[in-house]
Amino acid sequence: MKNYFFKWVFGFFALLSLDLFMEGLVFEWLGWNSTTKNDWFFVLWWGLVLVWFIFGLVIFIKKLKNSN
Repeated sequence: MKNYFFKWVFGFFALLSLDLFMEGLVFEWLGWNSTTKNDWFFVLWWGLVLVWFIFGLVIFIKKLKNSN
């Protein structure tokens, strides 16, 4: 159970680091910061965060029910 929880939290940090990498390096290099060109990335990124959260929460609840 702990192993799954740590993997789930690591996924959030991986998504955060992807966002920081894109925002700090790639968008600066392309000149997309503070423009509407990077909006598609943020919509997709927040969608991924939401899917990761819901998927992980469902699996976590199932594992809690099965452990009892």
